[in-house]
Amino acid sequence: MAEHRKMNNNDRRVKRTKKALYEALLSLLEEKTINEITVTELTTLADVNRATFYFYYTDLIDMLQQIQNEAYDSFTAVIQKATIHVSTIEGFTEYAERLFNYCKENEALVRFIINNDVNNRLYTYIKQLMLTNIPNTKEIFGENNPAKFISNYVITAMIGICIDWMDDGMKIPARDLAELCANVYINGSYKTKQLYATYER
Repeated sequence: MAEHRKMNNNDRRVKRTKKALYEALLSLLEEKTINEITVTELTTLADVNRATFYFYYTDLIDMLQQIQNEAYDSFTAVIQKATIHVSTIEGFTEYAERLFNYCKENEALVRFIINNDVNNRLYTYIKQLMLTNIPNTKEIFGENNPAKFISNYVITAMIGICIDWMDDGMKIPARDLAELCANVYINGSYKTKQLYATYER
């Protein structure tokens, strides 16, 4: 393991320095791609010494991947706390609300990952992780049964809804959004039509 990884990430100084670098990178990525950014301009903006940057990271791609790994670890902690049963409206609502609230509380990080996810690496990991709570229909239904794609449909839809929700300013409460997802998953399109009718009143 390279020396720049041998460090206490809980140290306050480390957290402050990494936060400064992260915020500087986030700012630069609003105008440039990761390949157009130099370590010099990043460290200058963050007011961090170049040597310090290289103590933490090999290069900018390594920094990006470490941010993704940290995001995955924190998301994993949220998923592992979800011990509820997603086979009921109440259970799935609690599960979905937990995910939406995570995105709301970590909006800057989530947006950063969405815009800079190398080869959809983290997106793929998160989908696999969500299958630890949502039954994998590919393991339930036969090879020729179209129902085997239900899990993928639900997970992909939830991620897409979350992105649109953030783009919309998260005006709708996470609980309401979670209840909608739960009803789509458990009760199907008929219940969804009823919910839409309720919102239109």
